[in-house]
Formats: sequence, C-alpha cells, structure tokens
Amino acid sequence: MQIEALRANKYNNAQKGRDDKLNKTLKGVLINNHVDNSSSETNISFDEIQDSLLVVDKNEYYTPPENKQDKEESSFNIKKAIKPLLIGTTVLIGGVFALSSILKSSSKTLLNSKSFECLPDLAINNNIKQEPQFAIYRAIRDPNAKNIFGAIAVFAMSAITIACKNFIDGIKEIWEKKKSADIEKELQENLIQVETNSFSGKLKIVNDMMNKNVQYFDKVLNNKQKVKDRAVFNDFISFKGTGSKKNNNETGETNQNDELKKNIKYILLSAGIIAGAIILGKMTISNIKQTAGNTNSLANKIAENVVNEINKKANAPQEKDIPSVIEYLKSICAKPEFVKEIGKKYGLSEDKISSIIKEVEKEKSTIFADAPTALGGIPKKLQYYCYIDENRGHLYNWILHPENKFTKYIFLSFTLSSAIGYMFKQAMDAIKNVTVMRENAKTELGLRKRLVDVEVRNFQAKKESAIKPLVDNFSSQVQSGQKSREELKQLADNILTEIKNGPPYVYT
Repeated sequence: MQIEALRANKYNNAQKGRDDKLNKTLKGVLINNHVDNSSSETNISFDEIQDSLLVVDKNEYYTPPENKQDKEESSFNIKKAIKPLLIGTTVLIGGVFALSSILKSSSKTLLNSKSFECLPDLAINNNIKQEPQFAIYRAIRDPNAKNIFGAIAVFAMSAITIACKNFIDGIKEIWEKKKSADIEKELQENLIQVETNSFSGKLKIVNDMMNKNVQYFDKVLNNKQKVKDRAVFNDFISFKGTGSKKNNNETGETNQNDELKKNIKYILLSAGIIAGAIILGKMTISNIKQTAGNTNSLANKIAENVVNEINKKANAPQEKDIPSVIEYLKSICAKPEFVKEIGKKYGLSEDKISSIIKEVEKEKSTIFADAPTALGGIPKKLQYYCYIDENRGHLYNWILHPENKFTKYIFLSFTLSSAIGYMFKQAMDAIKNVTVMRENAKTELGLRKRLVDVEVRNFQAKKESAIKPLVDNFSSQVQSGQKSREELKQLADNILTEIKNGPPYVYT
C-alpha cells in the first residue's frame, strides 16, 4: 500500500509539474500575443513621418481666424430682399403723388392769377440740322428737277464721304496695329534680360540659403554643439527689431520730441488759418456791403437821371413825348402820385392816368416776357428753319444755282480743305498713338528693370518665412537631445529639400 501510495504521489507530482510548465507556456503565449502586441501597437512612433513631412511643434505660420458666423439653413433673407423693393416702390409712388400735387396746385393758381402773371406760350420750332433732311424737305415742298437732283447729289456725296472716311480710318488702324505689334515684340525682347536677372537672383537666394544652412547643420551635427543663439539669417533681411534698451529709450524720446514739435506746428498753423479766415470773412462782408451800396447808388443815380429826364420833358410837354415818358415811368416803377403829377402836366385825362398807373403796376408784377417772333416763332403755329454747316449744303446750293460760279468755288474749296484737314488729323492721331505706345513700352521696360530687385527681395522674404520655423524646430530638437544624429541628419536633409523645391517657387 505504501508503495502504491508513493507511486501515486510520484505520479501526481509529475503530472502537477507538467501542468505547471504548460500553464507557464500558455501564460507566456497569451502575454506575448495580447499584452506585448497591444503595447507595441499603442507606442508606434511618428517621428519619421513627422520629419519627412516637416511637421513642427510650434507653428509660426499664419492661422486664419475661426468663422463664428452661425450656419443658416438658407442664405436667402426675405427682409433684405423685400426691403429695397418696398423702399423703391414707396419712393416712386411718393414722387408721382408729389408731381400730381404740383399740377393740382398749379391749376388752382392758374385760375386765380392774372393773365400777365402766367407763363407765356411757346412756339414749336423744328430745326433741320442735317443736309439730307433739308434736301428731302425741299423736294417734298417743291418736287422740281433741281430739288430732286440736289437731293440725289447730297445723298451721293454722303455715301462717298462715308466710304472715304472708313478707308482712311481703316488704314490708320492697320498701321497702328502693325506698329503696336513691332513695339510689343521689341519690348518682349528687351524683357528677356530683365526676367533672366530676376530668375538668376532667385536662384542665388536659394543657393545662398542652402549653403548657409548646410554649414549650420554640419557644425551642429559634427561638433555636437548645443545651439543657444542661431544666426543663420543674419545676412538676410531682418524682420524683428534689434537694439539695446538704451537705444529704444533714446529713440522713444526723440519720437516724442518730434511729435510734440509737429503738434505745436499744427496748432500754430490751425490758429493762423482760423485768424486768416476771420479776417477774410470780415473783408468779404465788407466787400458785399460796399457792392450792395454801390449797386444802390447806381440804381438811385439811374432813377434820378430818369426822373430828371421825365421832368425835363414834362416842363415842355409835347404829345409826341408821351410814349417815351410812359416807358420811363415803367422802367423806374413810378409811384401813382408821381404818375398823376406828370399826367397833369401833359393834360391827360383821369382815365388815361389810371391806365398808365395800371401799366406801371403790371410791369412791376410780371417777370415773364414773350420771346421775339424772329427767334421764338409764332405761338400755336409750327415753324421750320434750317441750319446748314456742312459741305453737302454747299453742293446743294451749287446744284440749284449752277449759273453762279461762286457756289461751285465755295463747294470745291470747302470740300477740299475739309478732306485734307481730316486726313491730316487722322495721320497726326496715328503718329501720336504710335509715339505714346512706344514711350509706354519704354516706361514699362524701365519699371520692370526697377522691380527686379523688389521681386528678388520679395521672394527672399517669403522663402525665409517658410524656412525659418523649420530651422527653429531643428534647433529645438538638437537642444532637447531626444533624436539621434541620424534622425537629425534626415531632418536637415528634408529642410534642404524644402529650401530647394518648396514654395515660393523659382519658376513662377
């Protein structure tokens, strides 16, 4: 029994040892498959891809502001759409109403106004300005052979004039276009060197930046030297102000003194302007008063002379002087007492004196006068008149009056001088336009030459703004000591590649 028990115990111990080994093996497999793998999955490093894509920790690029506008379901705003329509409709209706109110008030005023206070009537004048219309008018009025031949001649000359004018204008435009093409070709040929200078300047900027950064990277990586103050871009344009505090204080004090002096100058200048304005205002008022006084003196002098003339005629009254005396009385708007006094001297009746007083009052009240018949025409009648100022009108006169040689000479001389003048004008305009184009091309070339330096410096500034954060990130990585030399070398290579191929591009 003991032997069997020992055997059984030995068998159980062996089985237990095998189970322990199996459990340890299973435990190791499970730990390797689940714990270690999951840990390795969560600790994947993105350093390599960050270095390849040049992702920096502290971004100094421009960040656009967030758009805080509320999103609307529809961009259509019925208030904004309808409001202008309502305002426009209201203004239109109000304008029509105001016009109707003016017409209503005018009609009421017309009913209660005297005839001499109303607006005078106007005649209808039809002005015939063009020679073809004038020839047609004469042919319609009197369709005889001469008028018909004259109209045909006017139309024929109009057609010939249009054809010749288009021919001259076409030659001018063709010549200007050819010259413009030659000038543009010459300008582009001259711009080759200008653009070459700009291109080579950009390449030089890129090459210098690469050389300076290569030297910087080589110094840092090979000498294992920590970077405290990097001066890679010292030879380029500086975008940050430098200088000691003392210099800043001195500059601030100088700026304050300059600003104070400017303010004092502005105050004194403003005070001087105000004083000058007051003086000029007083002088202006004085001038206006003197002008008004001189005008009154002149009016009184004229009225006095008229009164003296009336008294002179009234002292020796003659019947033939009565119309002129009445006009004198109207001109000075004489008072009724003075009219009665003069009327008695001429022995006029009370009715005649009363009518003169009414005429004087009418002259005083009305401000309108009828236009002369020779200019304004006869009211309520149609009137035609013509105004001929072209050579076709002289041709028409020659056709109607061939027996008079002067109509022929006038037409030929006027037409020849007009043709020569038009051709000369077009030729001078063409020469002027070509000269202006040539000078503009020279100005454009000069401007492009002056802009080469500006374009290169602009390219340099943009290139530095793009590379500076990357180099700063490289310096911080060197100082932190978290990356190996190989990783730093890869980062430096990527920065150099970005300098070479990154924006802004040389070929744009």
